[in-house]
Amino acid sequence: MSQIEYVTIKNASRKVLKKMRQIGEEKAQRLQKIQERWEAGDYKDVEVVQL
Repeated sequence: MSQIEYVTIKNASRKVLKKMRQIGEEKAQRLQKIQERWEAGDYKDVEVVQL
């Protein structure tokens, strides 16, 4: 797995922009699910090492 913090694409096609938008939306959904599970107490004895 690779992680990219900031991406700049010059003259991006609509297909590339659509895919980047989809990736961003999926990431937001995953983070929301994690937040909901955290608040529900699903994670116990967990240490956060990096955000």
